[in-house]
Amino acid sequence: MIITDIEVKNIFEEFNAIADNAQNIAIFSRDIELQKSEVLEIDSYMNKLSDLMSKKGLTETEMNLLLFLKYSIDSVKQEIQMIVNLKLGETDSAWTALILAQNCISIASTNHPFNSNQLNNYINRLEIYEKILFPKIMFASVGGIIKKTKCSICELEYEDCDHMKGKFYSGKMCVREIHEMELEEVSMVENPASKMNRQLRITYKGKDVDIFSLK
Repeated sequence: MIITDIEVKNIFEEFNAIADNAQNIAIFSRDIELQKSEVLEIDSYMNKLSDLMSKKGLTETEMNLLLFLKYSIDSVKQEIQMIVNLKLGETDSAWTALILAQNCISIASTNHPFNSNQLNNYINRLEIYEKILFPKIMFASVGGIIKKTKCSICELEYEDCDHMKGKFYSGKMCVREIHEMELEEVSMVENPASKMNRQLRITYKGKDVDIFSLK
């Protein structure tokens, strides 16, 4: 990869330092105030990334690298936020943070500028969190016939364009926008397209309770 812009080079180097420190903070036994402070520091870094992405004259490679860094560091931020939320007893928010972390690192891995296998250990770590910190739950899945879609990059019908959903193009991620769909079913599944559409409550000892806390 060739990076010519000095600001991109500097922020890339800064990423390594921030990511290393954040991983040291993303441990449950670490002080919660340190973790809250780390989330704010990462937010500040992400704002710098966003500002730099608006700079004119960057190459497509440089813009895609900045977006990769943004998704990568956001994943670590969400991991720390999950830990903070668990400590505060905010289990719903903790789950949301974990799924956001998983989604961010999945997107980053798909667009890794060097070797996507480097992120496998981190991806596995987030999957382990899901298994050991939360109960097994079911998810809602929507099925239907998609009639009209659009590519977020070129705005053509997605099936007619050359872009691939989830891939980066000049600092933007391609999204297959669904504009018209005929709903056929809604079912409960174990492996959904989105883990945000989850089961919320169960019956425990004859009472309707929150699936995470049993309260």
